[in-house]
Amino acid sequence: MDNEKLFELMTKMYSELQSTKTEMQNGFKEVKERLEKVENAVTGLEYELKETKKALYDGYAQNTESIKRIEIKLDEISEKVDKHDIKIQVIEGGKKAL
Repeated sequence: MDNEKLFELMTKMYSELQSTKTEMQNGFKEVKERLEKVENAVTGLEYELKETKKALYDGYAQNTESIKRIEIKLDEISEKVDKHDIKIQVIEGGKKAL
């Protein structure tokens, strides 16, 4: 192989390598851009999940407080019913004695 053909071959190889290098750099740039978009989406989802979790916890706390208030009222009503039962028994017992 003479020098001129060797030089042409090397020039062609160099050109192809440069082309490949450019393609790879463009590919890496695209991958980087897509990765940044994914990271931004993940950050957004994390924020949404934190807010949702907070809202769910607040709702849970409100439900717990409501249930406690209802239980207290139910206990008070049960005590009143028990007292009324006793009064009714006393009244009915007094009527039977007459």
